[in-house]
This record gives sequence, structure tokens and C-alpha cells, in this order.
Amino acid sequence: MGFTPWLLKRTLTAIGAFAVAGALLAGCGGGQNSIPAGPAQKVSQTHRVTHITKASIPSVMAKLLHASAYYSPMKGQHVRIIPGIKKSMTSSAGNDLTFNGGPVQTGSNEYDILVNCNDESCWGGMIGSFQNSLFSSNMIHIVDQYNAGGAYSFGGDYPATYDTSNQLQDQDIYNILYSVITQNNLPTGYGSEFHVFLGSGVQQCSQAAGGCYAQQYCAYHGSNDWSDIGHVLYSVEPYQDIQGCQISSGSASPNGSLVDSTASTLSHETFETITDPDVAANNVAWYNSTMGEIGDICAPANGVATASVNLNGATYEIQSEYSNAVSDCTWSY
Repeated sequence: MGFTPWLLKRTLTAIGAFAVAGALLAGCGGGQNSIPAGPAQKVSQTHRVTHITKASIPSVMAKLLHASAYYSPMKGQHVRIIPGIKKSMTSSAGNDLTFNGGPVQTGSNEYDILVNCNDESCWGGMIGSFQNSLFSSNMIHIVDQYNAGGAYSFGGDYPATYDTSNQLQDQDIYNILYSVITQNNLPTGYGSEFHVFLGSGVQQCSQAAGGCYAQQYCAYHGSNDWSDIGHVLYSVEPYQDIQGCQISSGSASPNGSLVDSTASTLSHETFETITDPDVAANNVAWYNSTMGEIGDICAPANGVATASVNLNGATYEIQSEYSNAVSDCTWSY
């Protein structure tokens, strides 16, 4: 179904309850299953479990050459503005994104790292289904105006075990990323993105992103360089069904607050990685000098409501994304 773009000045609120149940890995995902098609079906493409310990942190950090990240603020927090960004050439398009010369993705395989959960159930069980629906929908083509088009696909779930009993830091995220990539021989570079999903109650702070989950940010995306595996694009996706990160309608959403809040934030970080993968590394691509990236301008934190949208036959309540073509937030191209 089509949607009329929301005006950016429209202010709504998104509030909910903070869930605090932890999830520990109960078993191994085995093999690779076929991906069912059609609306509201769950995707299962689960690979073997990667067991990771903190003992590998020193070797992972020794190979790390560069790391940067950029967060999506919680409601009530402000976007982190990158200095020295070009401004829009016309006042009539003051919210439009401007190109600053950095790289963009022109297609990507999206890999989901599920920390301490043997499947997607810890996040409502529909992450891969949402990605398949998004990547086959009209909405993904909003980015075509920024990167000349490309193909995107769900690359499967990669469960991992890790000690999350204490607050996670950047080095823990890097350890998880590096271990899953190397132990599963996954491709890196601008054609891949890795999403690290953290369960309910897991606390995490990032010096690279500049804050902490449930205090400053809901999630973030980043880019790292390692001496052996090269350039890695990723996002960190903490538990989104909390106050300040939830979608607007809460439990009244099509799939429930947990599923749709997870999907909305995942879409935010995915669109931003496509259009601005190295944003915090002084290698900015598409950006607005006062409003931030494609997802920031249209985020609930900026007062723009989420809404139910049909993505190739499946309905999700998610945030919109900014389109220079209409100089507004939209769910379709």
C-alpha cells in the first residue's frame, strides 16, 4: 500500500515498558534451511553456533587498525552531528541529504549475529522475514537515488555464545564480530553488513559511538578495519522493546511491539549503512549538516511517528526514511 509522506514537524511520542529478561543459548542451530516466501512467515536460515570467549580479545584488538561508529539516539536525545559537513545548496530543500564524497553500498548481504540465543525467538522470531520483505519491497529503492541502485539479501543467522553478564564494551563487540566472521569464513568489505543482536537486559556502551544503550542510543552502525580481514561494516542492535526505542503504537502494532521495534531500528541502521557506511570515520557520504543521516531525520527520536507499511505482502510498523526526491520522509520511492 502507498503512504503520503509525513511532515517532519509532526510530533508524536513512542513510549513503552522496559523488559529485563536475559536469554541464554540452549542449543545449536544446525544446517541451512530453505527460506519460505510470502507475508508473515518466519525465516529460518540458521548456521552453526560460534563459541566465543573473552580470552580472544587481545589477539582481535592487536589486528584492529581503525574503528568508528555513529549512533541512533533514544527519544529525548540528540543526534551526533559530524563537523565540517556540506550544507544543502537551497533553502527550500534544507532537510535534504548532501553528498560529501564518501563511499556508499551498491548492494549487500546482511548477516545477523544472534548473541546467546539459538534462533530469532529472543527478538520475536521475525528478523530474517522482515529483511526478506524489506529487500523485495519498493521501500528499499529509496536508496537508489543515493547509490544508483543495488541488490540486498538476507545472509542468514549466526548464533554465538558470549559472556554478557557484565556491561559490554567496544572490545566485546569487536571480538564477537571478528570471531563470527573468521570462524564462518564470511565475506567482508562494502558488500556485507553484520548485525549484532543483544538480548533483553544486556547492557552495552561504546566509546566509538559515544554513549551507552538505553541512555544515549538505541543502536548504532560502524565500520572497522582489521589487518587480515579488511573492512567490516556492522550494526549493534540491543533489545529495542524499551521506552525511548519502541515504535509508536506499542502492542497495537501488526506484529507486536518487540517484533516491530526490532524491525524499525534494524531498518534505520541498514538504510544508514547503505547511504553512509563510513560516517564517523571522516569519510562521510550522504548527510545533512544539522539533522544527520537518512534515518535520523525520520526517526521517532526526531518526533516523526512510525506507521504500518506493506512490504511485499507483509505488514510491519517501522520508521520512514528521508528521500531527496520528495524532500520529506517516506516509506516508498
